[in-house]
Amino acid sequence: MNKPILPKNVAWILKKLNENGFEGYIVGGCVRDAIMGVAPHDWDMTTSATPQEVKSIFSHTVDTGIKHGTVTVVLNSENYEITTYRVEGDYEDCRHPSYVSFTRDLHEDLLRRDFTMNAIAYCESEGYVDIFGGIEDINRRIIRGVGDAAERFREDALRMLRAIRFSVQLDFDIEENTKQALKENAGLIEKISAERIREELTKTITGNAINRLPVLWETGLLKYISPELYDAVKKNSEQLIFQLKGIEKNTAMAYAVFLQYIDIQIAKKLLKNLKFDTKTTRLAEAILNNMDTDIDYTPAAVRKFAAKMGKEALSTLYKVKQAGGNSQGEKALKTLESIMDNGDCISVKDLAISGDDLLGMGIEKGKVVGQILNELFEKVLENPQLNQKEILQKTVGEKYL
Repeated sequence: MNKPILPKNVAWILKKLNENGFEGYIVGGCVRDAIMGVAPHDWDMTTSATPQEVKSIFSHTVDTGIKHGTVTVVLNSENYEITTYRVEGDYEDCRHPSYVSFTRDLHEDLLRRDFTMNAIAYCESEGYVDIFGGIEDINRRIIRGVGDAAERFREDALRMLRAIRFSVQLDFDIEENTKQALKENAGLIEKISAERIREELTKTITGNAINRLPVLWETGLLKYISPELYDAVKKNSEQLIFQLKGIEKNTAMAYAVFLQYIDIQIAKKLLKNLKFDTKTTRLAEAILNNMDTDIDYTPAAVRKFAAKMGKEALSTLYKVKQAGGNSQGEKALKTLESIMDNGDCISVKDLAISGDDLLGMGIEKGKVVGQILNELFEKVLENPQLNQKEILQKTVGEKYL
């Protein structure tokens, strides 16, 4: 079995805790990743030491979440979070415990975690501490709730979406009792903030094992995020999965594909409700607004479309079309790439002549300047060879001077 290769700083922190009479382990996702042979991105540590005891051991610490037992140790300009073993009170809002109390018992701490695969601790002297069979579940590629899965979901309803996200990211099955508990408690997801739902949903629909995505609606969870989307994707499940498999792991592109089967106004409202940043929202909306547009892949048509949508949005639209099996989308994408490589003019700003140039030629200041530039722009979209200052000046002179 793979054993974690601890970074030097992590090993030093755990050793320092031991030297001062306390237990110290890495825990959670980093242990899971190591067992799977994946290099961990973050190293979460847990200890029997209280936050104050941790602070007394290390010279440079930050109180990042001290009420919940978390202290950040700063070592060689790197930050490392250490959390005291803890037990939690009742979850009154399906997200946060009513209180947290510290314990010296690692087993009590592992009991509060979400899934068996995330409830494994490790230290070099003792090896793995796995009281729930998490290692076996990882090897069998199974997501199983710790203890009573329904209770875990009622404690923190976001865990339901996390279960699905892990399934799609890791290509794991959700164990039947855990899946049933998810179905029975799906409505609790409405208690979770839009931002947290957005984070998990985005990771889910851009995951590696998209063939596992249908569990999102088969469990009924999606119904409580968007009833309209739930109804639409159930009817178009196969095509949706086919398209999501074919696109890049791009947030705006994924949501454009995911939302394409519902009314555009409902899709825009959902993006707003999920509180996406302006750039992602605009890009997704631009794609959705043009999903049903017929593709003309001739250079002039592509240049005009790029002028209307912008290069990034149009490129994304063509990639979505291509992923859906539209051969014209592939041809149009190649045309767009050629246009971009050639540096063709697709914006008034790209014209070889400016408003100041027109004024210098004797054109009167006012709306006519913009009108002339737009007229020249239309000509250049048809024929990029015309985008030369002398040619454009001659065109203006013949018509306006």
